[in-house]
Amino acid sequence: MKFQIFFSLAFLLLIYSCATIPQQTKSGKVAPKVLNQVSYGQDALRKEASPSAYKISGLCNGLPKVSIKTAPGFCVGLVDNGEGLIKPRYTFQLDANHLLVSDMGGWKVNNGKFYLLTYANSKWSRKLFFDASTSSAEKKCILDRPHQIVAGPNNQIYLTSASCVATLQWPLNETVDKSISIKITNLPMDGLHSGKVIVFDQHGSMYLNVGSATDNCELETTDRCEEVEGNAARGVIRKYTRLGDQSYDPNFEIYARGQRNSMALFWDEKTQVLWAGENSRDYIDRKDSALNGNEKPSDELNLIQKGDQLDWPYCYDDGKKSPEFPNADCAAYKKPHLLFPAHASPLGFLMYTGKLFPKWYQNRLLISFHGYAPYGHRIVAYKRNDMFQPVGEPLSIVYGWGAAAGQSVGSPVGITQASDGSVFITEDNSQKILQLFYDPKLGDGAPVAELKLGSIKVDNSQLAIDFKKAEEKRKLVMEAKLKKSDVPLFSQIQSKLIDQNCTMCHGSLSYPGMQILKYDDVGNYKKLKDQLWLRLQGQGMAQMPPGGILTNKDELLDLVRKWVDAGSPAP
Repeated sequence: MKFQIFFSLAFLLLIYSCATIPQQTKSGKVAPKVLNQVSYGQDALRKEASPSAYKISGLCNGLPKVSIKTAPGFCVGLVDNGEGLIKPRYTFQLDANHLLVSDMGGWKVNNGKFYLLTYANSKWSRKLFFDASTSSAEKKCILDRPHQIVAGPNNQIYLTSASCVATLQWPLNETVDKSISIKITNLPMDGLHSGKVIVFDQHGSMYLNVGSATDNCELETTDRCEEVEGNAARGVIRKYTRLGDQSYDPNFEIYARGQRNSMALFWDEKTQVLWAGENSRDYIDRKDSALNGNEKPSDELNLIQKGDQLDWPYCYDDGKKSPEFPNADCAAYKKPHLLFPAHASPLGFLMYTGKLFPKWYQNRLLISFHGYAPYGHRIVAYKRNDMFQPVGEPLSIVYGWGAAAGQSVGSPVGITQASDGSVFITEDNSQKILQLFYDPKLGDGAPVAELKLGSIKVDNSQLAIDFKKAEEKRKLVMEAKLKKSDVPLFSQIQSKLIDQNCTMCHGSLSYPGMQILKYDDVGNYKKLKDQLWLRLQGQGMAQMPPGGILTNKDELLDLVRKWVDAGSPAP
């Protein structure tokens, strides 16, 4: 799916609430009322995004101040509103007046871009820095769903993508292409989790997350998950040793196993321990209906040492057996140090060392909770023990970031420290670059204990009510189509495949950037016509549904193949 950004929710609500208006014909007579055939979904095919708009109220460090909640004294300024961006992931300060931004470009291979933001006349402006048109074949791998920008050994700038790791020389060596050096190649990039993050120890050796190809090894037919076995294993942390010539030994070692997808890493030099923020499995309530899928399983903070065996996919939380592996011995695996809220999706760690924020924040881990689920869309910190390790419950610095009219749910990924001690925040689905700033005149900066675990309730808001009404309208349209003698192929695919396998996750109001709405064959055709088959097969992009179709697989794949062979006709 081309997860490009979407219409504002205000516009969606307008569409949802509109009944079909009778149209006047040339003869002056009113045409008969018919069922509305237009999509109620979001058109993800626009070449340039139209980001949702944030409400602005005053200034924050000279930038437009975004109206979201923060700890007292903090504010969030809008650096870049995101026009033309697709899925930005990280922002990195090159010097006092320049920021580098990675844009993964959706989930297509080699569709990523890098942008340069320049500060002048009290505002930031953006221009294209590097893309496929200026890349040599050798360097193109860094445009394969680029993600992280981070400082490495000798203050070199490191870039990660789904398939390689590179360095960037700044100031440039003539051109961007000549300034990029590929360090590690041939990384596994198929399956559900293709993103890569890295961190370095004091010797310059690199630790790299290789996320799992599946959700929870759910298609395994035995008590053993082959995916985490051997040197080509997924759901692991690899270690690449730095050599004397500053290259990396391609013969990596598996540093730890059993990490579903740890997209936030930090190396603690004092204790020689790797901190890893793990995005835990989904859909657990489908396997065991007695479990609350909103509250379980928890995401995790794992403190990892060489050779550790963590518990994915066999167990979750503090040693509970996964429904797929009822015979698992959970005592055999290392337990997490800390349980994050369920589906919070930690995607960024920042050990804060700046001087701008209050003293409490010194050498404290800041975490971006990316998830659209109720516990996500926050920047948080934690209390800590004598080893400076996070403990207790999350304390919010930025919160109240939910969906509103004209505003999407916050989607923070990269959080990086600026030279002045402020923090840049990159939102992928909302396509925003933000700056978190602190002014002691406005408050003491104390983080807020506002996130209450176990508090997820049914959404009875007007937005949710209108969303449900729109689904009922689409259902009437679909039912009418299915009664016809010649049902369009894609309408059959919508009813038999998409409604049964995709919409239970992608149809939620909480996931506007990835919506595949129920009964919406018109809108879903626009989003999926070029890639449905590739998605089902996991070819060059994450497989959907995760783990594949579980029931009537051959029948449904034959239906999709028939549609493709027919030229992928519209419904």
